[in-house]
Amino acid sequence: MKKILGILCLLLSISVYTQTNFNAGIATGGNDYNYGSTFFYNTRNVVLGSVYLFEEWNNNAEIHTLSNERFLVRNINLNINRNAFEAKLTDSDSIFSFNFNNIKHLVINDKIYKNYFYNDDNRVYEIIYETSKFSIMKGFSIKLVTSSGNPMVNRSNDKYAKFSSYFIKLNNSIKPFRLRKKSIYNLLDDDKNIIQRLESFVNTKNLSYKRENDVVQILDYAFNL
Repeated sequence: MKKILGILCLLLSISVYTQTNFNAGIATGGNDYNYGSTFFYNTRNVVLGSVYLFEEWNNNAEIHTLSNERFLVRNINLNINRNAFEAKLTDSDSIFSFNFNNIKHLVINDKIYKNYFYNDDNRVYEIIYETSKFSIMKGFSIKLVTSSGNPMVNRSNDKYAKFSSYFIKLNNSIKPFRLRKKSIYNLLDDDKNIIQRLESFVNTKNLSYKRENDVVQILDYAFNL
């Protein structure tokens, strides 16, 4: 079964890379879906850093569609500036840009990414922790820091600076979220019994409410009591 799935993924990934028209579609299961478009980047002045989330392009993505299909795409990265996943086409200088019209989520390096539109903000988020009631997510942003002629600043070139921050999707809204004890307690409805046992667990394991991986462990423990 795994071999069959692997072959299907390979064929589907090939179909992605063979699309060269500007309204590229991917054929899966006999149906044509519009997943994105192909374009070329014009070279500009040298800017240090990158608008992309990952340092390298050798990333594989498993794309899950709204019709519960899955396919594999290679050489993919997240363009933070455009909030879009892009794949380098083989033997070409062009880039395939994915939209989320028919995509549920992507899995890259065992991390889940989803796209949400809220309050005129269209953004791709990394899902940190998800339940049927809420999702803790990480959003990304980028800023172009311009060069300076001041030798004391030591910034002779423009440079991209990347930032990340946490959000919570709750009750059909998306709001900033801080990794701290109070925020986690609020998600547990301030249940004194759970909180007491949770505190013991956190102290025993030397966990922190401010560390992302620790928060995942803390919530896993709390929701399994």
